[in-house]
Amino acid sequence: MLLVAGLLAPEAAAASPAAQPLAEARAQTQAQAQPSHVLHAAPLGKGTDCSASRPCTVEAAQKRVRALNDDLKGDLVVQLADGTYRLDEPLDLTAADSGDNGYQVVWQPAPGAHPVLSGGRPITGWQKTDAARGIWTAKVPASLRTRQLYVDGKRIPVAQGPAPAALTRSAGGYTAADDTYAKWRNPSDVEFVFTGGNGDWTESRCRVKDIQGARLMMRQPCWDNVTDRPKPAAQAPYYFPDLASDAKPTRIENAYELLHTGQWYLDTARHTVSYIPPAGTDPNRATVEAPVLQTLVSGHGTLDQPVHDIVLRGLTFAYATWLDPSGDNGFAEIQANVRITGDQKVKPQGTCTFTVPAGTCPFGANAQEPAAVTWRAARDVVIEDNTFTHLGAAGLGVAFGSHRTLVQGNEFTDISGIGLMLGSTDDPHPSDVGETDREINTDNRIENNYIHHIGVEYPGADGIQLFYSRGTTVAHNEIANVSWDGIDSGVNAGHLDTADHPDLTSNINADNTIANNLVHDYHSVLADGGAIYLEGHQGETRRKADGSVDEEASFEHGTKVTGNVVYNDLHSGLTLYNDIGSQWITWTRNVEFNNTYGNGGCAPIGHIRFTGNYHADPIAQYPCAPVAVDLQYADNTQLPMRPGPDDLPADILGNAGLQPAYQHLAAGDAPTISSMSPRTGTVDRPTETLIVGTGFSTGSKVFFGATPAATTTVLSSTFLSAVAPAGASLAEATVETGAGRVSGPSGLPLKSVTADSLDNEALYNVSFYPYNVVDGKLNTFWSSAQTATPHWIEVRFDHPVTLGKVVVRGRRHEDMTLKDVSLTTANGSDVPTPAGRVTDNTAPDVPFTFTTPVTTDTVRVTVEAETFHGEPRTNADIGQIEFYDADGNPLSGRPVTD
Repeated sequence: MLLVAGLLAPEAAAASPAAQPLAEARAQTQAQAQPSHVLHAAPLGKGTDCSASRPCTVEAAQKRVRALNDDLKGDLVVQLADGTYRLDEPLDLTAADSGDNGYQVVWQPAPGAHPVLSGGRPITGWQKTDAARGIWTAKVPASLRTRQLYVDGKRIPVAQGPAPAALTRSAGGYTAADDTYAKWRNPSDVEFVFTGGNGDWTESRCRVKDIQGARLMMRQPCWDNVTDRPKPAAQAPYYFPDLASDAKPTRIENAYELLHTGQWYLDTARHTVSYIPPAGTDPNRATVEAPVLQTLVSGHGTLDQPVHDIVLRGLTFAYATWLDPSGDNGFAEIQANVRITGDQKVKPQGTCTFTVPAGTCPFGANAQEPAAVTWRAARDVVIEDNTFTHLGAAGLGVAFGSHRTLVQGNEFTDISGIGLMLGSTDDPHPSDVGETDREINTDNRIENNYIHHIGVEYPGADGIQLFYSRGTTVAHNEIANVSWDGIDSGVNAGHLDTADHPDLTSNINADNTIANNLVHDYHSVLADGGAIYLEGHQGETRRKADGSVDEEASFEHGTKVTGNVVYNDLHSGLTLYNDIGSQWITWTRNVEFNNTYGNGGCAPIGHIRFTGNYHADPIAQYPCAPVAVDLQYADNTQLPMRPGPDDLPADILGNAGLQPAYQHLAAGDAPTISSMSPRTGTVDRPTETLIVGTGFSTGSKVFFGATPAATTTVLSSTFLSAVAPAGASLAEATVETGAGRVSGPSGLPLKSVTADSLDNEALYNVSFYPYNVVDGKLNTFWSSAQTATPHWIEVRFDHPVTLGKVVVRGRRHEDMTLKDVSLTTANGSDVPTPAGRVTDNTAPDVPFTFTTPVTTDTVRVTVEAETFHGEPRTNADIGQIEFYDADGNPLSGRPVTD
């Protein structure tokens, strides 16, 4: 049964201690406040009545609010009818639009409506202009500028591909092998992308300035800000990395000549958009949107006259763009979408007095991306139950003296950059922006939000990014399928402080809490970060009257990270991460598994308590000098590499992530299964397994093959346990909910996956599990014991399948190669039949294609020889074995991911 040691009381498990008063306050407010006025708006509204029978526009409704919000006796509600509200400019909310007498101005849908505030423009009138390539073109206004295009609500990638002619770095840019690029149209719109170019956690972008013959000159200052960054002496050796001198673009974007199926291109000279739709489709029958506004809602006050008591509820904010990366600044990323802008030669950005010449202050005040919905100098603003989607920078930003903001129950998805951010890079102290303590962001709450598939265009993005604040609570959020980190507190400003010089910078951070969040399937694109990542001072050192350090007070007012569950690092990192300059952090009762390293950091100052946590991966990993001080590790529980239901604390699993009232946010789609443990062949007695996935809900049913589970216990929307009866196979499971049915983790009709051996997992802290070869991921693999080849791995199906092709994909590690490989098939207890053999292979993958389809229930792959850097290896390493039917369709029904 599931481990329940230290089980919380039921009321504690239902809501975090800090969350409960907010919920109660909200319920009381709703019960007591009857609307004093209800205004009605519609996409095609007219006039100024704003009544149910004669609705007005959003802009007219705002004017009516300003005429009615003095001396309110109840909430003032603006109800938006169903449909899309195409904004010509942002909805600008100030103190004049605020509530009064403790009542709120509420912007919400009419009953049953789903209003969308859109910054997009429809693109129509498509004509086929290049039949050979399948290109359709539409005319657009000469002023139209955008970095995104959407077809039927789906983001379409811009024209892109690998460099068609070899490039060599030269002064100011590149020299090409020939004049291919000189023949391209609109050369100054061409964009070079450098994935991992300024560190494994970055993806910088610069556009071309011009092309003459074989010479490509890059735009400035972007190119210098990518290749030659400021290097303050005090920051040594932890400078923000330059692009390597031999680095070439990972891909080239926004080039008409690279246009392929499913891509688009904006020709700024011809004032057209080109698009190659899938074969046989006509874009005139689709809804095509180009976002043109960069901000949809701007809530901004002053510290003397804040914007306050406004609620945005149940709305969709969609179709915003961000144009600055298309300009001379480009996107010279430092970390977490913070970038360097401007010319660094005269006055470096954000280096303060630590460079010669001195730069702008404070240290680390580099450029942030904008948000589609922004709030500055806001008080008691509520942003709940909204959807933020199809956005070109960040989703939501709250900053500059914002107090008691509640961000709750929202979904953030399909966002180019960060999901939501609190604070700014430029105000570690209010005096840095010429203000008093009123400017400190205080007592803001980010709770029960579902954040997924963000960082789509700028993959260094975080789900939630905190800069400088006090009394912040980040609780019960689910962050999944993100390109880099889940939750970050601090970015680049921590890079000056280490244990040797801990106080070159300071800030106002205090009393912040990150609790009961669920972060999984992160680092889908970039690496070297964490599910929860902290950098820079997370609290300042408190001192007693005699000047000595008051350790308990310093920890008490530092950052507390508790009750979080994090798993499935898709690249690499330190999961629960204390990075450079961090101090006064308490980690307790967190759970991590299926990551690279469980916890550690690079040159934190120290003063870190890591107690009572559950970890499957190594903790206390601190490889960088100098050594951190005051590292307190105690009472942590080592989990097995693949924890099962007997290993994990049920109370923490059940309490992490979205609370019951908000779990619908992540349960709308069919369930998924990412892992199960234990995962074996046929069991001879009832056996409980832990199934990890998404979309689980009360009443979920579990099957093992055709056999139903004896019992099923849903712990949360991402965890359930099920008991397989004797005789069932634990190789694969099927979960059925009201939203759909899925088999997994592989999607194959598996009975078992076995191998002759596996390497030492404990020694290398790497999973070499045989089932890795059918998990659909090339970043995992099976590795045999280090004994003489041959080595074999065998996949058995629970019924005969007909195969047209089997592809054996090698482990993706430098030039490791499966040199000699053979394959056999069998049915039941029949003698195995040779089905193919490949020798002297030099390719990453080894395909076996059958001229006559083969029906089999057992496939064995034998590695007879493997090489590494051309030298023989005793191990066998296989990343994936893919099975295809006679028509070439994958048997699993899903693609393999890197």
